[in-house]
Amino acid sequence: MITENRWKHMLGVARKAKEFALKMQPDNEKYAEDMFLLGLLHDLGYEFSETGRGHSGIGGEILKRSGYKYWNEVANHGYSKNADTTDELFILNCADMSVAVGGANCTMAQRLEDIGTRYGIDSSEYRKAVLEIEKLQSDARYLKLK
Repeated sequence: MITENRWKHMLGVARKAKEFALKMQPDNEKYAEDMFLLGLLHDLGYEFSETGRGHSGIGGEILKRSGYKYWNEVANHGYSKNADTTDELFILNCADMSVAVGGANCTMAQRLEDIGTRYGIDSSEYRKAVLEIEKLQSDARYLKLK
């Protein structure tokens, strides 16, 4: 189920994704609009997942059936296993790791600390977040977002 805090997070990610899109493509307002929508939809799967696990794949599948252009980015957000990250997935993951559960902007370190507090530092969620942040920060595109 999508909680009030999750809605706030989704809206915060949408706004951050728009901001990052404009940094990567400053003269492309339509792209920024597309990235806003991607951020808004990225956690859709929580509505259909009792535990939250698998929410990415669930949301991606729903959006795929609907013909949404960036369904694959929703399905794969947060997974550092993806060697070839599209600009859209990169923007989404950076935005997701820069917005707290309640929707406020935060640093990636603060987001990681929150994930550790909520799930435990020995959890798979925490370990995946560590790998994802390391991957994002080592990507050359990350410098454009500063």
